[in-house]
Amino acid sequence: MALTINTNTAATAAAGSLNKNNSYLQKSLARLSSGRRITTPADDAGGLAVSMKLGASINRTKAAIANIQNAVSFGDVQDGALQSAARIVDRMAELKSLSLDVMKSASDVANYDTEFGALQRQLYQVGAETFNGVSLFATTNEA
Repeated sequence: MALTINTNTAATAAAGSLNKNNSYLQKSLARLSSGRRITTPADDAGGLAVSMKLGASINRTKAAIANIQNAVSFGDVQDGALQSAARIVDRMAELKSLSLDVMKSASDVANYDTEFGALQRQLYQVGAETFNGVSLFATTNEA
């Protein structure tokens, strides 16, 4: 009895085409599901490199924006503290003028001095304020 092996070349070609088209379908589905044109480096290596550079640039820009927003917030807090200090100093000047009035009694002058001392402490506290652990008004000692 003779053994014969038959090959169906049309079926083999069809199976190869089916596998190839199935691979393309998988790539298309991966792109659709991810929402990206490039899902693997093999899709477009140059495009992936450009995309990664742009992503890094975007992250650096976001960090710079956050730094600028922090600086603006710091300035706003400083502005508020300086406005408060200005009101305190204005009141202190008013109290000093009132205490120099010859028509004021010793009791009035003592009350003005008490309020003046409280305002001095409050002014010191404004100068010692911090923003996120950083002094609003850093002081330096020069020799």
